[in-house]
Amino acid sequence: MMRSFLLVCLAFLAMASLSAQCAEKVSFYGSDLDDVLIHRIIRTSDNQFIMVGQKNLDALVMKVDACGNVVWEKTHQFGLEQGFRDIIDLGGKYVAMGYCTECKSGDASKKFLIQELTLNGDKTGFPKTLGPSNADAEGFRMRAVSGNRFAIVGTRTVTQGQTTGNSMVAYLLDGSYGIDEFQFFTQKKLGEIAYDIVEVPGTGFVIAGTSYQTTTPESAMIRLIGTSGTLDQLWSNEYYDASTMLEQSARAIDRLPNGDLVITGAKVEGGQQQLFVGKVNPMNGVLKGAVTYGGSGDDVGRDILVIDQDNILVSGLRVNAGTSEGPWGLVVDQWLALRDDYQPAATGLFNSGIAFEENGSTQFAFAGTSISFAFKGLFARTESLSTPLVVPGEPDARLTIYPNPTAGQIRLEGWDIPADCRISLINAEGRQQWTAPARAEMNLPTLPNGTYILRLEWSEGQMQQPILLQR
Repeated sequence: MMRSFLLVCLAFLAMASLSAQCAEKVSFYGSDLDDVLIHRIIRTSDNQFIMVGQKNLDALVMKVDACGNVVWEKTHQFGLEQGFRDIIDLGGKYVAMGYCTECKSGDASKKFLIQELTLNGDKTGFPKTLGPSNADAEGFRMRAVSGNRFAIVGTRTVTQGQTTGNSMVAYLLDGSYGIDEFQFFTQKKLGEIAYDIVEVPGTGFVIAGTSYQTTTPESAMIRLIGTSGTLDQLWSNEYYDASTMLEQSARAIDRLPNGDLVITGAKVEGGQQQLFVGKVNPMNGVLKGAVTYGGSGDDVGRDILVIDQDNILVSGLRVNAGTSEGPWGLVVDQWLALRDDYQPAATGLFNSGIAFEENGSTQFAFAGTSISFAFKGLFARTESLSTPLVVPGEPDARLTIYPNPTAGQIRLEGWDIPADCRISLINAEGRQQWTAPARAEMNLPTLPNGTYILRLEWSEGQMQQPILLQR
């Protein structure tokens, strides 16, 4: 009995140690001969992660541990080409959604694809395909909604009068993936995609996507659609009409605790894409606020997750002029003001991000694609969204300060702190509130919650970054 107890304790300590060692980790998947794209990440009940996407032309599902090490990897074929874009944990099984091409006999077009998977990633039961015969349809997001149903959105080919193009499409499925309701929405332009859907309790759903046309003049718009609980359209709003073929879209949508909706995607400003975040009235789609973030290149938000009213996680892409594309994770508050951001040293983008509680603090995991000679899957885990600071006079040295936000304890890692270095907190009025000798682990003083400037000063220089105190 004692030996078993000791083994359990040792296993627990080993897991705790592993988690601590893996708090900051970036991993890549696939060889130079593979194309691996990761579209969605979820966390499992055993504190690990499931990711889905595409490997070469096959649908991919893989499980990784807290450090991003592969636990298992499975690929599945349904037709000529296939990929998973989303996955839901139903407890005891998963349901994955994506698309497949030439997966129906005698039909070479693209279809929505739904497949149940075991906890080991193996197929269970037969796949479900959705879409009209000999016409393309493609799924982008799947949500479990009330009434033991699933809401799925994407795009499909439709013909209206003399015009053929793509229209937003949504399905409501029952627990057996049979169609409860189906709706494609009147085309505003020639090409439309529904990227995400969110349920609005007591009202119905709001669908987020893009609307564009390739005729002259070319134009692209952000489009939101409000529906009833049976997908009947209640309202439709388009924003930022622009003569550009650069993407303008609402790529993802989520609901704040107060009922407002938040969206992210891309908006064109100054001839370039900027990452866009907006706050929306769920009853009529009216924008209640909108901001753009980005550098001197084309940027886009790909996923949004409400952690709480004042912490909204956005995942996406940032491009700086003269440099490669870089994955980007950032947190904004309910006023859409930037609180922090995370830009690891990698090319590519984050397609999905999650936040979770571990060891009493909020931590983050992202999934995406690294773009090089071949696409590689990308996983990143971090305790903080703080981008490491470049130490003045030491271009190869990086200092990471985390967690941020913090309840009062911080760590300084990656740099040998000089003996004469002092750390200070400066409030929004520029007044110093506290100072002390800098150490690798520190307890901050009891101050009102809010954003402060954390400043480090030593004989050779100084550096600083915003930090959110949230007790």
